[in-house]
Amino acid sequence: MMKKKQIFQIKELAKSIVKYDHLSDEDFLWISMNFSKKDLKLLMFFLAKEIKNKKVLINFAGEFSEIKKEIIINLFKNKTIMFNRDDKNIICGMYIEYEDFILDYSVSGTIKKMFDTLRKRL
Repeated sequence: MMKKKQIFQIKELAKSIVKYDHLSDEDFLWISMNFSKKDLKLLMFFLAKEIKNKKVLINFAGEFSEIKKEIIINLFKNKTIMFNRDDKNIICGMYIEYEDFILDYSVSGTIKKMFDTLRKRL
């Protein structure tokens, strides 16, 4: 069974890799030689979580002004923000993915929710 200290150290290693956006060849070799399969799986889990927590995905339709972009950038300081124009699927509005949250402010999302509600009631 893995000890709490060992889990904490693996989690901190994942944070450091994501923070500095770098893993040297020497570090990679050391990890591959010294980590068990279980340790590697845990490192991958923490890496995925740290990467997910570091970025924000904004899908939007139509034109997105610089003022709107600045507002969003200020809301998510110290995060990597990816803006993606998707007129076909969004129709109008925006869809934000951040950590484990999804904020759907799109027309397509509203229509989908309406149809889902209708299906449940019929």
